[in-house]
Amino acid sequence: MIKKPAILATLAGNRTNPGSIATMVAAGMKGVRFNSAHASPDEIRRLTAMVRSVDPSQIILVDTKGAEVRTTSLAGDADDLPVLEGAKVRIIDGGKEPSTVRCLCITASGVCRMVKEGMNVTVDDGEICMRVEQVTGDSVECRVTKGGRLGSRKTVCFRGIELDALPAVTDRDRMAIEASVEAGVDIIAHSFVRTQADVAAVRELIPEGSATLLYAKIECREAVENMDSILAAADGLLCARGDLGATVGIERVAAVEMACMARCAAAGKPLMLATQLMHSMMTQPSPTRAEAADIAFAVKGGVDSLLLTGETARGNYPVECVEWMGRIVNATCDYLDSGKLL
Repeated sequence: MIKKPAILATLAGNRTNPGSIATMVAAGMKGVRFNSAHASPDEIRRLTAMVRSVDPSQIILVDTKGAEVRTTSLAGDADDLPVLEGAKVRIIDGGKEPSTVRCLCITASGVCRMVKEGMNVTVDDGEICMRVEQVTGDSVECRVTKGGRLGSRKTVCFRGIELDALPAVTDRDRMAIEASVEAGVDIIAHSFVRTQADVAAVRELIPEGSATLLYAKIECREAVENMDSILAAADGLLCARGDLGATVGIERVAAVEMACMARCAAAGKPLMLATQLMHSMMTQPSPTRAEAADIAFAVKGGVDSLLLTGETARGNYPVECVEWMGRIVNATCDYLDSGKLL
């Protein structure tokens, strides 16, 4: 029989309570993801205990920041703000000030000095796209080529830059990993892994004998180039298609996804697939045909789990997302197992 992948959903602390968790479990959710870029160590402990109190069998995953670049929190009380196409936006290195629609402060230092005029910049997995027009020391001036909604602490990708200078593990990561292990989290997924050494640096922070597994997120060019050695050091892979598309090009995402499937199958290690699996359901109550086909082919390819991200963390239809994904998975498995079409 074909392996039926588990459905995991990203939950945000501000919309997570025992009732909402129970509703998602009833819809078919088998696991929960908490993002340490938004959840503090204390929140990781609290939310993990809350999920366990509702359903002890739930898989719990926490992902770390790693060598990623993010905006700071938004100024004011707004959850998100509109960034308009054609607008000028300044990006400031190593900023600690809140971000605005005219000025994005990014958490990493030294990045802007590596940027060149004409480079493409994406924010929040391509929700907002910009082109660099001018570089001035620790800041760059950009023109928005695709407008969108800007939220707090969103990933920023400068296409063509390899961020070797950024540390594999940050102080925030260390605190998140310690809290995750203490709370009995099942999986730690480390972001922006570049080499086997990055995996080893995280492994050192997980006590020997711990049941917590370590997945490496494949989401940058260096990770694709070093996939075999990274997989050898990790317990599994998480193919994170959002930043992956921004770093290697959207046209290569499917090929990298298939390579992850083949490598994990050969190594006998699990693969999780994430990002924009049902992106249209951020605002619509049902998926597109293309999204349904995407999930079906992932099932056929042998993925072990499917991770919903923004769709359930901040989308309008989190429960429906889980229900629809379950229906697609079940229908695909019915056909692959018995040839049943209707």
